[in-house]
This record gives sequence, C-alpha cells and structure tokens, in this order.
Amino acid sequence: MPVVAAVITAVATIAAAVIAAVASGGDSPSDSLRDGPATASVTAPDPATESGPSAAPSGPPVQTMPATGPPSPDSGPPRVAVTPYTAAEGDKVTVEAGGFGPGEQIRISFRDSGSVEVDLRDVTTDSDGRFAAEVKVPAEVGSGHDTPVFRVWSLDDVDSDNTADTPFTYID
Repeated sequence: MPVVAAVITAVATIAAAVIAAVASGGDSPSDSLRDGPATASVTAPDPATESGPSAAPSGPPVQTMPATGPPSPDSGPPRVAVTPYTAAEGDKVTVEAGGFGPGEQIRISFRDSGSVEVDLRDVTTDSDGRFAAEVKVPAEVGSGHDTPVFRVWSLDDVDSDNTADTPFTYID
C-alpha cells in the first residue's frame, strides 16, 4: 500500500505542476517545479448564490426526432424513423416522418442491400408537414453490400433536397 500512495502522490504533484504552469503562463511544467510543488484549492458552491446553469445548449441534437413525433417543416430538413427498425419480411412497421410542407404528397420506398428500390405507398402530410403510415417490409431481393433503408421523398417538390432515409435490418 505505501507504493500505491507514493504513486498517487507523484501523479497529483505532476498534475498540480502542469496546472500551475499553464495558469502562470510558463512554458513547461518544470518552470513551476523549480519553485516547489503547486497547491490547488477547491471550494464548494454556495447554494444561496447559485442561480443554475450559465448557458443553454448551443443547438439541437443532430438528427434526432422529438418523443412526440417527427419535426415540423420549419425545424430543418426532412427526417424519417421506422418502428421497429428491425423486422422480418412481411412484418408491418410504422414509418414516421416530418420536415415536409403541409399537405405535401410523399412517397415511401424501400431500398434493399442490392440497391433494388421498391415503392411502397404514397401519403399526404398533415398541417404540420408530418405523417405516420404502416407498411409491410418487402422481400430482400438484392445481394449487394448496401445497408437496406426506408426512404421518403416529396412527389410535389422532387427537384429539391426534400428526401430522407433511415437504415433498416432484416431479422429471421
């Protein structure tokens, strides 16, 4: 046990020296070691003066969907989710998407591992640019190396970047 304590003390001394060198503007940890080991103090926050977090998060998480459903059209590019994201051929899954315009015609398709794409269903978005639809998982007919995906895109605005896809996994 004395060896462990000595190692911990040595590591703490080196860490304190590095912190002191950085704080004092020194070029290396050895600058502050010449003057002896640095000391550090820690003070507990005072609950009476604490007012909570200092800043809000810098932005929304990347490519996440809110728990209440897909995003509205003003929240960025289209997004899609499939529940469950693993299923067998012929099973029903729910495709939910958002980020489209109100009343927009959307096509749901499936691209298998061999890049064979099958159109499954057309739907119309609600007043918030969202939809949810049940579809059957098509058969895997490709034999390639691509990841199968469900894809949604706007039939009303096909020339724009108005599409989204999400990976899918077949199960037996």
